[in-house]
Amino acid sequence: MTQPPPKISLLVTNGFLITMDPSRRMIRDGVVAIEKDRIVWVGKGRDLEHRFEAETMIDAKGCLVLPGFIDGHNHSIQYLSKGIGDDVHISVWQYERVYPFEAHLGPEDVFVGALGNFVEMVRNGTTCFADPGGYYLEEIVRAMEQVGIRGIISLSTRDIHDSRCPLPKDLAYSTDKMIQHAEDSVVRWKDYSDMLRVWVSLRYTLNVSDQLCRAIQELADRYRVGIHCHCCGFSGEDEEVRKRWGVRSLERYERLGLFGPNLYLVHMGFIQPEDIDLLKRYDVKICHCPSASMHGAYGVISHGLFPELIRAGVTVTLGTDSATAGRFLDLVRVMYLAAAGHKDARENPLEIGAHKALEMATIEGARGLGWDREIGSIEEGKKADIILVDTREMAWHPEGDPISHLIYSASGSSVSTVIINGKVVMRNRKFVTVAEDELQKRIDESAENLKKRAGIHVPWKWPVE
Repeated sequence: MTQPPPKISLLVTNGFLITMDPSRRMIRDGVVAIEKDRIVWVGKGRDLEHRFEAETMIDAKGCLVLPGFIDGHNHSIQYLSKGIGDDVHISVWQYERVYPFEAHLGPEDVFVGALGNFVEMVRNGTTCFADPGGYYLEEIVRAMEQVGIRGIISLSTRDIHDSRCPLPKDLAYSTDKMIQHAEDSVVRWKDYSDMLRVWVSLRYTLNVSDQLCRAIQELADRYRVGIHCHCCGFSGEDEEVRKRWGVRSLERYERLGLFGPNLYLVHMGFIQPEDIDLLKRYDVKICHCPSASMHGAYGVISHGLFPELIRAGVTVTLGTDSATAGRFLDLVRVMYLAAAGHKDARENPLEIGAHKALEMATIEGARGLGWDREIGSIEEGKKADIILVDTREMAWHPEGDPISHLIYSASGSSVSTVIINGKVVMRNRKFVTVAEDELQKRIDESAENLKKRAGIHVPWKWPVE
């Protein structure tokens, strides 16, 4: 007697699969079978036969099927500040705009802003993110759960606030308090959900004392979590660090014992050639945020050694930074900047390119976050974080290499359907989990009220009648 085929949750058929597996297979007429939160089979439609009986079928004809994009650095609490940091120097951006904004955030502001942040992410194909440091973490988690996104959170951690690094009073905590708050956040969220991980943070090299650095490193080792740090992001940073501590930023972090596979350094545009071997030896992970650099004039594209880091085998991921810093949360546009920006800076058309940029936003992104056994590629046994990208728009024609077309011609607006942890979060550009019209109104109201409380007014440059 013939046994009936096993029942599974979801079957995605007829797509062009870009698996990002170790051999980088691409499969025409591809099929992905999903049971609950896992991928259970990947192959060609002709080999499917009657292998499964699915509760839900998604026809991906005319679509690329890819692993979800991984945003390696995103400040989810800054979404309501979108637009307050345009066309100003970094010192104004930090100390007159963003830090006062953060000081006036309340729990509901964080929740509403994070909802908007995650909705914009998912709309553009992002299924996982890493947040370098926020407040009211329970509200960020609540927003994650409502949208259905996967991610890493951490508490914003810093203890130096003086004339060179002036922080608003409400953000200025003692070293002991910061250490305790950081440990409390790890204990609270470490085993909460397989969709959520928690790390520790060192918000910025000039804001963190040696005592705090050593304590954070000890917490990271004890609880086996990552350390998310902004580092070497701006011209003059090493000089300021040397004045205070006698060594450059990376030398200081190595001396303090932070270097290791769980150290995750963001921006990293101002390192020395000799640092590359050091970073490779310790397997330190790097996150590149080209959109933030170009929007804020950091100089990371023109000065950064990212092509050399990649050639040396250092893991390099991509991040949007925030809706204020990088402005958009579309990782396809970020991939374009990473793929093309260094070509122009080096006058070399072979630097990085589209295929490496896609790796940085998928499997390399997962490796950077220590999550590559679970996500980052479409393979049997991995979590079902999958996106469908519609190739029936004009930007995709005439037909060609789908990866080059995605990075160089398209944008995240081509993403039509998003599946995270086996659940459909967006289908045919319509959200399943969030009422967007209502959310947009809440975002506008919350942002306006928050800017008034923080005393931030950014006049428009052109008159309006």
